Amino acid sequence: MWLARLLTILVWALFSMQSNGYVWPSRYDFLEDLLAIQSGATIFGFSSIVASCGNGQNNVGRQNSAEWIRAAFHDVVTYNKGAGTGGLDASLMYELDRDENHGRAFNRTFADMASFVNPRASAADLLALSVVAAAAGCGGQKIPFRAGRIDAIMAGPPGVPKPEQSLESHRTTFHRAGFNDSDMIALVACGHTLGRVHGDENQHVTGGEASDTNVVSFDNTPAAFDTAVVLGYLENDGVNPLVFNHNDTLNSDKRIFGVDGNVTMHAIADKETFQTTCAGVFEQMINTVPDHVTLSDPLELIDVKPYIDTLELSNDGTAIIFKGRIRVRTTNRDPEGFDIALDISQHNGQRKLIQTSRDRFQGGISIGFFGESFVWFRFDAQLDPTGGISGFNVQSMDLSTGQVETFDNSGTGGFPITDGLLYATDRSCLDITPRADGNMTLSVTAMVREDLLLVGGDVYLELTHRVHQQNIMLPRLQTESIPMTMGSAHIGGFVEFTETIPLAASGWNTVFDIVLVTEDGELRSDFHSSGTLASTSCF
Repeated sequence: MWLARLLTILVWALFSMQSNGYVWPSRYDFLEDLLAIQSGATIFGFSSIVASCGNGQNNVGRQNSAEWIRAAFHDVVTYNKGAGTGGLDASLMYELDRDENHGRAFNRTFADMASFVNPRASAADLLALSVVAAAAGCGGQKIPFRAGRIDAIMAGPPGVPKPEQSLESHRTTFHRAGFNDSDMIALVACGHTLGRVHGDENQHVTGGEASDTNVVSFDNTPAAFDTAVVLGYLENDGVNPLVFNHNDTLNSDKRIFGVDGNVTMHAIADKETFQTTCAGVFEQMINTVPDHVTLSDPLELIDVKPYIDTLELSNDGTAIIFKGRIRVRTTNRDPEGFDIALDISQHNGQRKLIQTSRDRFQGGISIGFFGESFVWFRFDAQLDPTGGISGFNVQSMDLSTGQVETFDNSGTGGFPITDGLLYATDRSCLDITPRADGNMTLSVTAMVREDLLLVGGDVYLELTHRVHQQNIMLPRLQTESIPMTMGSAHIGGFVEFTETIPLAASGWNTVFDIVLVTEDGELRSDFHSSGTLASTSCF
């Protein structure tokens, strides 16, 4: 039994190690959600767009996965390695009036991403994540994803390769961007294993009518991440319009593929070599960033991850309402073999055990790429404000052995919670009825524990404005720090702070943080959505 218990501890320790020292909360939690989950009981809606590789949202000829990869390439390939400028910075959004970036695909890609852009997910990070998701959704290998890219605020230099340009021109472009000849070949082949050329936008390449129904595939399996584009070239029986075009000037893929005497193409004709090579060159592509940008370590999927949905004072001040979910990774595990509880630590030194209930909606399981799976547990508790809450551990009990293991946030002593600053959702509202100036009205209320104000303290609302950009699909994010005003309400040892702010109708669904600054430091209640407050009648 001692050996079995030791093995259980070691197994859970290995699960924790897989999280690569993850400590909650993390600035990358939002991106990890998008990376981890594509379908099932709880989804976040980003990667599900390419969960079906051939999906085009009912647009004739459209293939999201191919368009996402192409958008990232067009954004990256104008990188100047010598100068350390350009790369994956989402400058493409400002460059769509150029002939080298014509067509609807890039605007559609940015439209897919628009609602996900926020202070924790730059457009450039989403472009990188889109490559990871598109490859995975179509049968490619796992590509490590790093975060931390910074969006450009203006267009970068031109220079995206075009089919009619010479081989030497293409080599110069790729070499400047840090890709050698073998990289160039692989990047083009891997990028063209998916998708098609559209006749309504590139009639000179496809021939035929300038119609959205006139599409020519790069290979015979345009919705599969496979070697067909390579074999079609090597066996001289493919359909790639940039290899077999009747106008040889447009056969840019043929010229690129053969630049090293077909050495690289013969190598990647092997299925496994193709997959590993594509994963490697795509990783290089998405990690090509300006010199001033430092990327994170690769994000790993988290084994035990809390989500706090509600932490607020009841209207009568007699309880702190504490609701949320725990996500548990169950890949290669029995998803029904354990239960979850929260071990709460309180200010008075006491502890309280909160039981959870397993989420059964759609089987209670969320699915990710590469067979990843997760189950969800919900909790709903009312806590005495006197004892309050300062943090919690997550306990997992093996139902077959009764063995209980504790997750303490990677050895940090637990998952931290502050009840000194509470966001009051029931007292907050977004009035979506337009004002005379066309704006909407956001009202936010927070409750601050009285003892924290004894030595003075200021409460601020850090609001992210989603500023509309003319002819650009993505908003520009602008953060405004707004002092909140102490109200008259004193409830259960807490003081009310409020603020009302005009919010542009084009950016009504945004995020905000609430910050309490005291002599001892600051407390934060972060990443709240204004969209969940929307109403046609506020108070």
